Amino acid sequence: MTRKKSGRRGRIIHSHWRVLACPAGFVFLRSIFLTWMEVSGYAARMPSDSLDDSRVYELWDELADLPLVETRRSIELLFERVAGWIGADNAFWVGTVRVRDDPDAAKDILYGWRLRAAERWLPPTAQCQDQIRQVLAHMERDPGISTQAVIREAGRFRSCRLRDGFIDFKAFRRTEQYKMYFEKAGITDRIWCVFPVNPDAESLFCFDRHHRRSRFTARHEAVAAHTLRGIKWFHRQLLLNHGLLVGTTPLSPAHRRLLAQLLSGKPEKEIAGTLGLSHATTHKYVTDIYRSFNVTNRTALVTLWMGGA
Repeated sequence: MTRKKSGRRGRIIHSHWRVLACPAGFVFLRSIFLTWMEVSGYAARMPSDSLDDSRVYELWDELADLPLVETRRSIELLFERVAGWIGADNAFWVGTVRVRDDPDAAKDILYGWRLRAAERWLPPTAQCQDQIRQVLAHMERDPGISTQAVIREAGRFRSCRLRDGFIDFKAFRRTEQYKMYFEKAGITDRIWCVFPVNPDAESLFCFDRHHRRSRFTARHEAVAAHTLRGIKWFHRQLLLNHGLLVGTTPLSPAHRRLLAQLLSGKPEKEIAGTLGLSHATTHKYVTDIYRSFNVTNRTALVTLWMGGA
């Protein structure tokens, strides 16, 4: 009898550990830890209340020092640092593009804009590509009150919080959109920060709190906005990496992998070996990428990445 109880207890503990060890479990544990800090008073000593510009500038320098091909590493560094400063449990990025700019665009469900690409912090984007594609597709059909409100102000840098009055939160809580993407996911608060890279492309960052009573403050929003406001070059590279700054159709994962190799300076033969592709397929992908970015050679591609015309 004792052995049976022990075995059952062991299975339960093992089952609970598997749940907590997964990415979603990590987000949950992080939210519990941050809640404990708030209740214990430790949160008052968190960086967000004493953050000086030097720490933001230090982050900008770190991002600028990373190689062009390290896009995922760069965005993970930004997610982690800003989330730590403001007490966020998760974060994600969305690249948006204008697909129509005519008098009838105002009648469009997203005012002529579409959500074309995304990167998540936890779980990493590579582990949930299908889910991201499904969410973006659904958002084009039914974006919800919050997304519409954020997109409506396109053309200027902006930031807002879920409960700061930019939408009717009580009305939003009654919608299916809120139940599906906030309540079901355990999201209790969110900060949006949007950077317009040009008139037809914007870089949108979101920072979330999960399973917590405490809300983001105006100070938290200001820290996130200040950090993201001063790095236009970074937003530009994020959009370029997804093929969005010069077009409205995002690059496929295969093309993005090859793009990183192109920017590293490797010859096509070496790229083919690294990615396990034939030379013919590699050359076709290279040609596709040049066409997507409206350039004819690698030098022009790198120039575009570095901020050239």
